[in-house]
Amino acid sequence: MKIAPVCLALALAPLAGWAQDDGEGEAGETWREAEYTLPARPDERKLRAFNVDTHPAGRFLLDSASLSIGKDGVVRYVLVTRGGAGTSVTTFEGIRCDTGESRLYASLERDGSWRTLGNSVWRALASGRSSNIFGYSGNDPRATLANDYLCDGGAPARTPEEILARLRGKHIDFTDPIRGTAP
Repeated sequence: MKIAPVCLALALAPLAGWAQDDGEGEAGETWREAEYTLPARPDERKLRAFNVDTHPAGRFLLDSASLSIGKDGVVRYVLVTRGGAGTSVTTFEGIRCDTGESRLYASLERDGSWRTLGNSVWRALASGRSSNIFGYSGNDPRATLANDYLCDGGAPARTPEEILARLRGKHIDFTDPIRGTAP
């Protein structure tokens, strides 16, 4: 009987595509990054702090006004890093939840203009012990953002508002968008 082998082949077909994932989309197209616009200089009133568990020093803030989720699946944001001695670094970055990568697009100069980084490439997020989706050890702000706020497993959060709610401590479980809890 030929029905059983055909059914088995149809059942396993999705798994074969998953095992050979090469960054291609559903239509077989290679992933391409969408165009983006450099954000405005961050407004101090719109900065949202987040905790980086084992980082020895510094304060990390996300600019809520710059937060976006692109059609390409990239979550883009401005990150402000403040050191203990009054130093501050502001960068425009992106995270791909599906691949566990981050990219640095630009840094803010003292005069308030963005300096784009021409040699910017996608890099794997920091890893360490395998306690969460990216094997993150807890001391890198980008991996903290991806694990705790920006990503739902291998997908970006549904909306920037959902990310901001997470930053305010209001966790929304992505498994049930209506009740905000696991079904």
